[in-house]
Amino acid sequence: MRENSRKPRKSRRRLLRDLVAFEAAKLLYNGEYKEYIDAKRAAAESLKTSILPSNREVALKILEYALEVEGEDYWRRLRELREEALEVMENLSEFNPRLVGSVWRGIIKPRSDIDIEVDSEDLEEVKRRIDESGYEVLGVERINVPEPLRHGSLWRIKVRGGRGHEVEIILKEHSSYLNPPRCDIFGDPKKGLNISELRRVLREMPTALLIPEGRKRWR
Repeated sequence: MRENSRKPRKSRRRLLRDLVAFEAAKLLYNGEYKEYIDAKRAAAESLKTSILPSNREVALKILEYALEVEGEDYWRRLRELREEALEVMENLSEFNPRLVGSVWRGIIKPRSDIDIEVDSEDLEEVKRRIDESGYEVLGVERINVPEPLRHGSLWRIKVRGGRGHEVEIILKEHSSYLNPPRCDIFGDPKKGLNISELRRVLREMPTALLIPEGRKRWR
């Protein structure tokens, strides 16, 4: 009797955890919060619980909610963002660019931009190459947060790609570029995709979800 009495309670806890994850996912998808922890706390408060799901659980719920809202347009948009990323990376090839962030993973929101890291500490040289490529520079910002939060990032350059999407180009210290930190959502190293890897993804599985132990899907 005691063992059976625990099962409904456990089931309700699991259900509540899923509900918090889904509510947090909606808040993040709709741009009401930027940070996972803030969205999770707001969702938990609205559901009158102290249960907080993992970041991974919330990320997968973002995908679930995005597909409810966008349907097949979601996969078209993901492919388009990755194609734009490749174009920008090819123009910055001398700096060993790699695609990171949501477009790398394949779990995107309506305002997701393209995040590209480059192995360079020379701001003027990277800006020169951006200008030569004809991209509109939207802003340049020094990254002033202390280590270890900075992870060797030095500068952020925002540009508008040729297809109109916003692209963030992050200049990294060489040692940090070679040793990417672990992802706070999925727990694996944030290695991203280099040019040849992204070409292969676009050729063979352009809408794959690139997450640990995740399923792959393509069109």
